[in-house]
This record gives sequence, C-alpha cells and structure tokens, in this order.
Amino acid sequence: MKILLFHPTLLPAPKYGGVERVVIWLARGLVERGHEVWVAAYPGSQLPPGVRFLEISPDDRSAEVLLTRLPAGVEMVHFMAPPEKRAKEQLACAQVLTVHGNGQAGEEFPRNTVFLSQDHAKRHGATCFVYNGIDPEEYEFSPKFKEDWFLFFSKTQWRVKNVSGAVSLCLEAGASLRIAGGDRPYGLRALCAIHPRLKWEGSVGGPKKNFLLSHAKALVFPVIWPEPFGLAVVEALVSGTPVFGSRVGSLPELVGPEVGALLSTRAEWIDMLRSPARFDPEKCRAWVKDKFHFRQMALGYEEVYKKVLAGETLNEVAPVASEWRI
Repeated sequence: MKILLFHPTLLPAPKYGGVERVVIWLARGLVERGHEVWVAAYPGSQLPPGVRFLEISPDDRSAEVLLTRLPAGVEMVHFMAPPEKRAKEQLACAQVLTVHGNGQAGEEFPRNTVFLSQDHAKRHGATCFVYNGIDPEEYEFSPKFKEDWFLFFSKTQWRVKNVSGAVSLCLEAGASLRIAGGDRPYGLRALCAIHPRLKWEGSVGGPKKNFLLSHAKALVFPVIWPEPFGLAVVEALVSGTPVFGSRVGSLPELVGPEVGALLSTRAEWIDMLRSPARFDPEKCRAWVKDKFHFRQMALGYEEVYKKVLAGETLNEVAPVASEWRI
C-alpha cells in the first residue's frame, strides 16, 4: 500500500511529544512491512530510513494542502487530527482518522475513525481501536539500579493528570516523588524547591527521561479522567518500572496485576505507597514487548487500511463523544 501519515508538526518533538513519537514508530513499522510511506511534517523533521517526507510549511498546515500536493499513487491518508471538511470531502483517496484525545461531549467523528483503547472507543459509541506501540530498544532498562523515589511523569499543567494528587498522596505516605512532564504549575515548583521529599524535574526528554523512567521505584499515575491510552504507562513498564494508577479509562487494559496496581481509594493509595508491592522488572518489560510493540501497532493499522480500501467501514455508526465524569 501507499500510505501518507498527516501530522504537520516537527518530528520528532524536541522533548516529550507523545503523538509525534507514535507517528514515527508507525511509519517505521509500516515501512518494515513493505509499504510505501510518506509523512507530512514541518521542515527540519527527522524521519526513519525509508520513509518519504512531504514537507508542510507551518503557515500552510491545513489538510487542504493535500488537495494540491498529494503524492501520486497514495491510496490511504491517515489523519492524526480531524481534517477540515473540504479536505475530507474532496480528497481523492481513502482516509482514516485516529483520535488521540477525548472528544468534547456531543462531538461527532467519521465512521472510519480509530481510537486508542477499547474503553476509548466505547465512550465514543465505537468499536474500532488500535493500541499505541513503542520501540522497547529506545528505553533504558536497569533493573538492578532502582532508587528510593516514585515518579510522576505526565503533562503537569493538565489538571486531569492530577499532579497535585500525586504530591498529596506521596507526602501523606512519607514517600519521595520526582515530578516531570512540564514547567507548570509554578506554585508546585516553589513547593518542590523547599520540600526535601519533592524534586521538580520539569520538561524532560532523551537520556534524562529514560533515566527517570528506569530508576524510579514506580510510576505514580493518579489520573482523574478516562485516559484514552497513556503512553507514559507503557514507557514506564518497558523500562522495568511498575505502575500505580487510577482504575479509570484505558488503565485496566494497560496495567495487569503482574506489572502494577490499580487503586480506587485514598487508603489503597497510601498503603501501596508506604509498602509498595514488588514487581519483577523483567515481567514489566516483557508485558510491553508482548502487547504494545510498535510492530503490533503497524499490523493493527494495516488491517484497518485493508478494511477501508475494501469498502468496509470501521464503525457501524458515526462515533460521538459522551460526557465523562470521574
């Protein structure tokens, strides 16, 4: 197949950039499977070997640019965000959309939309999903060098990621916590500067991110929204680090009892943080290699593309986002 992945931004992202890394891994996996793959991205992007580059200017990032610049022979365009109506209606090839977040209540998506987990799809009245996949070889694995602190790693400025809850739980449990994933909120940064059990790491990437994921005692992930997927969860696990998370959204699909714990009450959280159960780092890493490898993601999307090119639709009705409450 000849496939174009449309995600006009700089690839890879300078630091975290979860969707950006997923796009690169997907392109790589599809090329490995023998497909011709283009990626539409900003100038200066670095793509895997064998992936063709469709350069998109930051001033002209609308999907409508494909109406005049679609490479000859492309059979499938895979959007990572909903395209503009004109592009969707006039583009002369098959299309699929992956929704990477939670839609607004009542927001409607095309029938050929892919979600990131079974729960994510169900909450939009859909059935089609493909798990994100990662490359285990890009992560440090140091099972003998665990340190005596927990890690919070997510977008600290997003209230639903619940960094304040992670801090409160760890302090009550008498546990040390390192916080990574952004530069806000500033009040919490100030607290970290004076509290001996807290350390603010800010926005991290590369070796620093890998060190934190690999050396933490566990990833603390007390989200207060239905997580669509949770890339940080599988990144921690593939680094040999168990995950303690909320029992919401995709988390029951990502964290089995052999690689972490899903907790519902504050008492459960405190007990786990005070006396954390032991999990085998080798099993944590094997869990991801078995279930969330980028090659499995590529295979999943290959099946999606085949269905759409054969005239099938991915969901029986147009998916619509439901209102969520935790």
